[in-house]
Amino acid sequence: MTHLTRGSIIFFLLVILLGGCAAASSTSTLSTLSLPPTVAITATLEKSQIPQEASTLPAAMEYNLGETTIIQSMFPEDSRFREMPVRLNGIISVPEEGDSPHPVVVILHGNHPGCPFLEEDKLDRWPCDPEVERRNYPGFEYLVRRLAAEGYVALSININADNTFGFGEPNHIERLRQLVDLHLKALGTASDGGSNQFGVDLAGRADLRRLAFIGHSQGGEGAYFLTQLERLDKEESFERLGYGPVYGLILAAPSANYGGATAAKVPLAVILPSCDGDVFSQEGQLFYETTRIDPKNRSWASSVWLERANHNFFNSTLLDESLERPSRPDCEPLLTPEDQQSFLSKYAVDFLSAAFNQDPTAMARLGMESGSVAPDTIQGFPARIAALAASSDRFPLLLPADASELTANLAGGSLVANGVDLTYCEMGYFVPSMKPGSEPCMRVNLVIPGHPAMIVASWQKVGSALRFSLPEGSDLNKFAAVSLRAALDPLSPLNQPGAIQAFSVQITDNSGNTATVVTQPDEPALRFPEGNMEENDTFEGGWFTGRVPLTSIRVPLKEFEGVDLANVREISLVFDQNNSGSLFISDVDLVR
Repeated sequence: MTHLTRGSIIFFLLVILLGGCAAASSTSTLSTLSLPPTVAITATLEKSQIPQEASTLPAAMEYNLGETTIIQSMFPEDSRFREMPVRLNGIISVPEEGDSPHPVVVILHGNHPGCPFLEEDKLDRWPCDPEVERRNYPGFEYLVRRLAAEGYVALSININADNTFGFGEPNHIERLRQLVDLHLKALGTASDGGSNQFGVDLAGRADLRRLAFIGHSQGGEGAYFLTQLERLDKEESFERLGYGPVYGLILAAPSANYGGATAAKVPLAVILPSCDGDVFSQEGQLFYETTRIDPKNRSWASSVWLERANHNFFNSTLLDESLERPSRPDCEPLLTPEDQQSFLSKYAVDFLSAAFNQDPTAMARLGMESGSVAPDTIQGFPARIAALAASSDRFPLLLPADASELTANLAGGSLVANGVDLTYCEMGYFVPSMKPGSEPCMRVNLVIPGHPAMIVASWQKVGSALRFSLPEGSDLNKFAAVSLRAALDPLSPLNQPGAIQAFSVQITDNSGNTATVVTQPDEPALRFPEGNMEENDTFEGGWFTGRVPLTSIRVPLKEFEGVDLANVREISLVFDQNNSGSLFISDVDLVR
C-alpha cells in the first residue's frame, strides 16, 4: 500500500482484511528481525531473494544513527506533535575498491505503513516499537549493492516517519526534507573523516556534490518535490546544505497526490508498471507530462511503460498489492519480483551513467538514442518508452499546448489537415459536459496515463494527411529523426479490432522531391491495446479495461532517400496504410 487516496483505499482495506501487511512482512526475515545498530544484512535474506550474482556484489550494511526529533511547524510549540520522534536507520553499500569519492544515490521507499494500525480507526500510531515497525527500506538491498558495484555510495533510508498519519497530518515535504538532511549530513561528516556510525569505512569515499534520488511510489513523488522545493537542482545547493546538486531522478511507480509540480530541471525517468494495482491509473506520468509541456526544459526525460509489472515488486519485502486484476488480459502473467528488481537495477545503472557521465551507450540501452527506432524491449524486458530530448536537441512542430496548433505549427509554418478530423485535448481529466466537443478525447472511457495534452486525428480515406510546412531553407541534416508520440484509440470504430495501425512519414524538399518511410510493421506505439470493452452506465461510449499510454515513434532521417535534407519545405504524416483510423498524437519533433 503506497498512499491513502482514491482507489488505493479499496485495495488497502482488502489487504487489511486479509492480513496483508503481516503477510508482506513474512516474505523476508528482514521484515521482523531486530538487528544491532550496524550489521551486514546479506546473509539474512532468503535464497529466493538473492540474485545469482549477489555473492560477487559489495555487502550491504544496516546502520543506525540513533533517535532524534524533527519539527512539525504546523503545530504550536506546546503541542505534543511539535517535535516528532524519528529513527535514523537504513542500509548502505559502498564500492569495495578505490578511495576516490563516489557519487551518492539515495533510495526512498514508498508508503507501506510502518507502525501497526489500530482496528478502531485504521490509523497507525507513531512511534512504535522497532520490533513491530515494518522495515520497508531493506526491500532495496538488492539495488544498493548493485549500485555500489557500479561505483556509487548507495543508501536506502527509513522514511516511515514521513508517511505516517499517526503523529498528526504532515506538511508536504517537511518531514522528508529533515530526514534526508540528517542522513546526508551524517554521511558528509563520515566522508570528511569525522564521526561514522555507518559501519563501513567512508573517509573520503562519498562525493555529496554529485547526488541522485531513486524513489518508489510515494518515495518517488517525494524525491521529485524535494528536489524542486529545496532547490536541489541548483549548483549552489552544496554551499547551502552540504550536498547536491541532484544529477538525476528515477521515479518507480510514483504516486501523484500533490499538485503544483513544475518541469524537472534534471534528467528524469518515470517507470510505470502497466499492471499497477495501487497507483492504478499510473498518475505518476504527470511528472513526465509536466516536464514535456514546458518548452524551456533543459534536460531529457523518459517515461518507461513496463509491461506486466505491478506496483509492489520493486521492493523485495512486499507481496502483490492486488488480489486480482479483472478484465486485464495484458497482466497475465505478471513479471516475477526477481524480474522487476533486475529491470530496476539494470535501468538505474544505465540511467545514472547517462546522468552523471553523459554516456551515449547507456542512453541507447535506455531507449533514448534519437537516431534509432523506438524499442519494444528495454534491458531485455517488454517495455515501451516516451522519450523527451533536451530542449537544445529538439525542434518541435506540435506540442500541443493549445488549440492554435491545429492550424499553425511551432516551426512557424502551417498545419494543414487533408481529410483528417482533428480535436484538441488539453491536459487533465474532464467529462464531456465540462468541455462540450471533447468526446473524442475519451477521458471518461479509457485510461491514458497522465491525461496528456494531445490531438485526436481521425480519417476515413486512404491518403489523408497532416502536413507541417517548414520555413524556407530548413536544414534537417543536424537532426537524427522525426519523432512523435501516439496511441491507437481502441474504442473507435475507425480502428479494426486487434489490428496494428500504420502510416507514412513524408518529406518534401524545395525542389518538389519527396521521400516516404512507413512506420515499422509492428510499431509498438501503434499496436491495438490489450483489454476488454465493457458497457458504461455513466458515460456514453463504453469503458476500455486496458491502458492506452502514448509512446514514442521515431523515423530516422537517414532512411529518407532522394530528397535534399538541407532544404526541406514540408514534413507530413500520411495515413496511406489503412482505409480508416483514429490516433491520439502529441509531440511531433525533429530530434538530434
